[in-house]
Amino acid sequence: MVRRSAAVAAAGVLALAACGSGPAPVSTSTARTTQAPSATPTPSATPSPSPTATVDPLAGPTVAPAQQLDAGQVGDGVPAQVQGSGDVAVTYLRNGELAVVVTLDCSACTGPTALTAPGRRSAFGSAEGPLTGSYLMDPIRSSDPNQSVWLQAAGSWTLRFESWNDLPVVSGPQSGSGSAVLRIADTATTAQVSWTPAGPGDKFSGRSFGTVSAGPPQLFGDTQAFTEVVDVAMPGALAIATNGTWTVTPIP
Repeated sequence: MVRRSAAVAAAGVLALAACGSGPAPVSTSTARTTQAPSATPTPSATPSPSPTATVDPLAGPTVAPAQQLDAGQVGDGVPAQVQGSGDVAVTYLRNGELAVVVTLDCSACTGPTALTAPGRRSAFGSAEGPLTGSYLMDPIRSSDPNQSVWLQAAGSWTLRFESWNDLPVVSGPQSGSGSAVLRIADTATTAQVSWTPAGPGDKFSGRSFGTVSAGPPQLFGDTQAFTEVVDVAMPGALAIATNGTWTVTPIP
């Protein structure tokens, strides 16, 4: 079991604006496949058996998919959206001092489905079949503004990219299922969080970023069902990563 409620000393976290902006037009693109040239196999006089490797089908791609798409710039009031099918690598440019929220709709996929990025040890989100959810990308100021996500998908999908400053503002108890990024207006330093996993191997991870102070985020999580009071930084953004169901109630 892993349960944690602590501030992380991470310098240079991008600032979250105190007020969000209204809906903005979305630029859309349709994925186009770029095929890499096939290599001519070289015959071997003595074939050697290769060792059996264990591959996690939910870990996501470990190399960039052949199908590639550029979503363009993403900034405050400037979202982007791409659509396609199958495995894809999508690049985008973070324009400004903001963190990007990526929302995946792969509800028509048959799985396994996984959303990841270059160099990650684990996927942002994954499922044996369909997958939907919102995921917070790297909020560290020093990170490269040129970013990319890799999607493993058997079926059609939509990916939306937007600034966390453009998320709708909510208040009071919040509940849902799957990964989400919430823009919470309540003022609170603690919240009661309940979580039920979707199945074996599921886990919960929460990251709370405040707008009142420029302090580090509060992190908490578990690998077993729980109901617990945790430290949060509200008002601000709360990023939840899970396939299970959850409820978050700010405590004034």
